[in-house]
Amino acid sequence: MLLRKLSLFVFLFSLSLGVTAQGIEFFHGTWEEALVKAEAEGKLIFVDAYTTWCGPCKKMSANVFPVAEVGDVFNGNFINLKLDMEKAESTSFRKKHPVRAYPTLLWINGKNEAVHTSVGGKSVDNLIAVANEAIAKQDDIEALSAAWDAGDRAPKLAFTYIRALVRRQQPHLKIANDYLRSQKDLSTPDNLNIIQVAATNADSRIFDLLMKNKAAFIALNGQESFDATVKSAVKATKARALEYKDPSLLETAVKKLSAVDPAAGKQLALEGKFEMAAKGTDEKAFVKSMKNYLKKGVDGDMNRLQGAYQTAARSKFIGSDKVLDMAVEAAVAVAAASPDGGFDKYYRLAGFLLKQNRPEQALTYAKMAKELMPEGKANYGRAVDGLIKKIEDSK
Repeated sequence: MLLRKLSLFVFLFSLSLGVTAQGIEFFHGTWEEALVKAEAEGKLIFVDAYTTWCGPCKKMSANVFPVAEVGDVFNGNFINLKLDMEKAESTSFRKKHPVRAYPTLLWINGKNEAVHTSVGGKSVDNLIAVANEAIAKQDDIEALSAAWDAGDRAPKLAFTYIRALVRRQQPHLKIANDYLRSQKDLSTPDNLNIIQVAATNADSRIFDLLMKNKAAFIALNGQESFDATVKSAVKATKARALEYKDPSLLETAVKKLSAVDPAAGKQLALEGKFEMAAKGTDEKAFVKSMKNYLKKGVDGDMNRLQGAYQTAARSKFIGSDKVLDMAVEAAVAVAAASPDGGFDKYYRLAGFLLKQNRPEQALTYAKMAKELMPEGKANYGRAVDGLIKKIEDSK
């Protein structure tokens, strides 16, 4: 079988520019270092103020922070920091920002001023909504717009205005292009930073300027910053390609990524072709692209494998035995690699298979979920027992 060559117990993480989905990337420096970084980059610090005994804190760390959609919002807009409120590492933070309930989520600027606060555990959607509230408080976009319309073309104003538009996901390319076309020297630090913040799509003139001046950007802001910009822009172009079912846009994303990381570009091509086929009407093309992606594109990465399962399960081709078999095999591999034994993943897989009219398979995985379930999961136990009875009654 295609997936038996995959290690079921080891996550393989790419060191390249790969486009694998990921959640929040947390800063590992001190609170004081985070403040310096926030002031230098003009970003807010997102602080997860937690304790080790806090149940909602643990749930967010396990189930919310790792979600790709959350990472998309937080990694580009904030410096993210986790602080244990009962350890010495948070002493100076607590003096300025006392916390009385956990988790408390804070957004703090480089001047050590709290801009936004929210208390309590959050779901993915709720956390993103709260983060967008913090973003909205970060810049006075009305004042920036008024200054721009009045003719202010100072580099600092241009950068702050364009960055505010990008943060709020509002149109910014016209503003950026108008400003850059008025500049005689694009190699100044101010103009390089404006190009970098505006290069949000790989299929744009501004992204081409970023690539043309690669060495200057790396010298100014570092390799990691340049790589993150490229990765984000490529991801955005790929998303638009899939939204509009446009193979040429996907080809552009692959070409731009391949220019800086050929291996990552090859992986993106396989992944993109598979996801594009899922939006089409040709079942044979979808089966072929899925097989190819699982064989050559997953490369042992459980996040990619989980994504492949989800894409197949949501596609119009899931009624095909070939597609369903591949999807199930991917889901089983992900469950087997889970640190907790994957009991919850087997439970969801069983429910999915019952809906696909495969009661025998569904019963197998429901029983595996029951067998692997750790102690102290009474509610889950009742749910699994209920599913097993439902499956048996359906036969």
